[in-house]
Amino acid sequence: MRFEKANRREVVKWWSDRFGVPEEIFEPYEFFLRGRNTIWVLRKTDKFPMRLRFEALGMVIMRRGKLGWKPTTNAIQVFGRYARKNVVDLTEEQMRAFVAGEDVRGPFEDVEEGYVVVRYKGMPLGCGLYRNGVLKSQVPKVRRRLELI
Repeated sequence: MRFEKANRREVVKWWSDRFGVPEEIFEPYEFFLRGRNTIWVLRKTDKFPMRLRFEALGMVIMRRGKLGWKPTTNAIQVFGRYARKNVVDLTEEQMRAFVAGEDVRGPFEDVEEGYVVVRYKGMPLGCGLYRNGVLKSQVPKVRRRLELI
């Protein structure tokens, strides 16, 4: 499968509309589509050899699923600090449950249903899915922590 340039405007607009991330945050980055459902992000460079084939390119920023675009945990940890809406700030007890993969009961103020940026003490932890007053952890199983040091 090959990489091709993604629709930059669509990607930046989605992050801006969903999370309120200022569009200028993405200025130093390029976006690439692999297949129909995966968008990768890479710092801009004028030395990028487009004629070569790659297995990986930068970092996966989002994937298209049943509910539309879903940001990756890595992307939330990098760009989530700039989010100004659809952000859930957790208490320590809630944070421990979230990173262990458990549901966290809301309600949370000023949050639309759908994917949200989840933070603890201002630090982005990852992606959550907020529906019907419940925050479902989207942290991949391999990255979940049952005990925090």
